Amino acid sequence: MRSPFLRPVARILLLALAPLTLDGCVSIGVSRAALDSPPGAAAPLTGALTVSVFEKAGDRDAARVAAFPVLSELARVTGSGEEAVGRSIAPAWTLTDLPPGKYRLRVTRRLTAEGDIEALENPGDKTFEVSAGKKSTVSVVLKKVPVFWIVLAAVTIVALVVLAIAGARHLPPPPPLPPLPPIFVVIPVGGHGDSGPPAPGAADIFPAKGSIVSARRVTVTFLLTAPLASDGVGEDAVLALGSKSGEIAGAVSYLPRDGLLRFSPSRDFAPGETVTVTLDLSKLRGAGGREGSGKVSTSFLVPVAREE
Repeated sequence: MRSPFLRPVARILLLALAPLTLDGCVSIGVSRAALDSPPGAAAPLTGALTVSVFEKAGDRDAARVAAFPVLSELARVTGSGEEAVGRSIAPAWTLTDLPPGKYRLRVTRRLTAEGDIEALENPGDKTFEVSAGKKSTVSVVLKKVPVFWIVLAAVTIVALVVLAIAGARHLPPPPPLPPLPPIFVVIPVGGHGDSGPPAPGAADIFPAKGSIVSARRVTVTFLLTAPLASDGVGEDAVLALGSKSGEIAGAVSYLPRDGLLRFSPSRDFAPGETVTVTLDLSKLRGAGGREGSGKVSTSFLVPVAREE
């Protein structure tokens, strides 16, 4: 005998549990505000963009950006395709003087405490408009829900549907399930002006200068400002020194997809020492044959005891 309460209970539970399948999705919000300009000044002809990546919604509400470096890329969308505008490994960054138009932001991977690159569980991809005289603020929230709860929700939904069908002949169709989170692949898009490809430089470094690392062996990462030639990394381009252990040998690699130059030490750091890693830009050669100039470095402290 069919219970009169089976159908309404099933429908309520279906509606309540279905959103759980969305909890693993990345959330990207865009807001806009007028740029500050001096009184009487002409209206700005360009716009600005600020990107902030948060691990959870509560972190966004508290204005607490992710504690780990995040690889992101901004491209301008044109009628002929996409043109790379900038990359960053910082969880929060700003670009000014952007021409008005359509832009696309991709947030795909992160750096671990050891400096390894790993894919985000929920990569983000968002297309939006940048307007003249306005600042666009893009907030990315990486929601993480244990797979157990998503599976449990799916199993519960299936069980409820089976029970409802067994107890009623004309059960109304259930609400459509939300789409699965999409997976996006970043395809680097380069470009250069009439003067040719620029000389390589470094825009950011991980670990940051003055930071305290939590691992005994960390891969140091330099975000380059221009792509390198296939043989564009010269000998002894990176020098690593420990305040207690002296020179630190290691391997240097270049990831053209992300524009990252990486130094992987061959041994652990000494507890309590300060490690300084220096990149000699003059030993880098860009895709157009131009060499960099100057040096960039970072220094970080290795704790005496591991942080639990």
